[in-house]
Amino acid sequence: MPTVLFLQKTSYIAGALTLGYLRLTSAESRGVGLLAASFIILATGSTLAGYAEVHPALYGPLSLINIVLAVLGYCMLGLAFIVISNPDRKINTTHILIPAALTLATGLITAFHLNNTYRATTFTFLGCLTMAATAVVVFLDAHREPLPIRKLIAAILAAASLLSLVMGLEFSFNAFPLLDVASGFFLMILSKFVLAIAIVIFISERQHIKIKHLADHDALTGLYNRRFFNANTPSRPGHGDAILYLDIDHFKQLNDRWGHAAGDEVLATMARAMKSILPQSALLARQGGEEFIVFLPAKAGDALLHADRIRQAVAELRYPTLGAEMTVTTSIGVARAVQEHAELSDLCREADRALYLAKAAGRNRVCDAELNSVPEHCRRLG
Repeated sequence: MPTVLFLQKTSYIAGALTLGYLRLTSAESRGVGLLAASFIILATGSTLAGYAEVHPALYGPLSLINIVLAVLGYCMLGLAFIVISNPDRKINTTHILIPAALTLATGLITAFHLNNTYRATTFTFLGCLTMAATAVVVFLDAHREPLPIRKLIAAILAAASLLSLVMGLEFSFNAFPLLDVASGFFLMILSKFVLAIAIVIFISERQHIKIKHLADHDALTGLYNRRFFNANTPSRPGHGDAILYLDIDHFKQLNDRWGHAAGDEVLATMARAMKSILPQSALLARQGGEEFIVFLPAKAGDALLHADRIRQAVAELRYPTLGAEMTVTTSIGVARAVQEHAELSDLCREADRALYLAKAAGRNRVCDAELNSVPEHCRRLG
């Protein structure tokens, strides 16, 4: 048994060191420090349990401290997984002290900790409940953040919960038909190693997704950026596919008069409005500055009608910092692929030309690149 306790303590320390390093080097590590602390507390409890076995005179106080630390450690472990699973979750961490305080009071009154069976049963059943609850939380949080590693972590926690349940029942009946004590503790040690590694992968996946989101999206508007648009729009659009080029009218004057903060508000508000209007099949991106670009597949419907819906919606927007009477308009150029496998670059060039014509025709207009003549062909459709 001393050897098993030594290995258990070693596993907790190794896990704590791994998690501690992750806590220091990762920006996405809320809850990881709490998990590392729970491992340290569990390792301390395991150490005291070993001392209690070889120092009979101290068996009483050491065994009580051992079970109190075990309760505290498991409560911290469960809370840590809940926080790691959803860092935005608001939890009062002081509540984890209550079960430990109750355990201490119970021990002082009843001296249940002097009975190995009672102490081991309490320890293992608590582990069972903690692991089961956290497995459910980690699994259910997948709807908010569907990381691939979630299912593995939930499965490990569920397996550890089942292991603790089996051991708790065996300790209760003082019979070990399925797992002897050494084998059971070995599997618990192994589960802690695997969990520590899984958490490292979990945080790594979360960071990777956030970095990818930053690489693909414009920070101000939340829309896709030009790099993502170019990478995800067909290089040879099909017949009827369309490109919309949008430019905010007199945006420089707006910035000069009201300041860049007001300009940022206009950009962000317009982005939200356009995103809500366009069909899901459309790809909307910020081209740069006050320019936006939209890819509309042929199945999305009439590109001119979509463009004018955007124009009208933008003209109806209001901006609190600019005053109730202030309106901002946009000019839009539309180009459609008239043959299969047209080059995207040619389509964008045509949409840009149509946008120029819309500007020249007086702004706040939609211009169709197919009307390849004079500005008066560019019109308001509404």
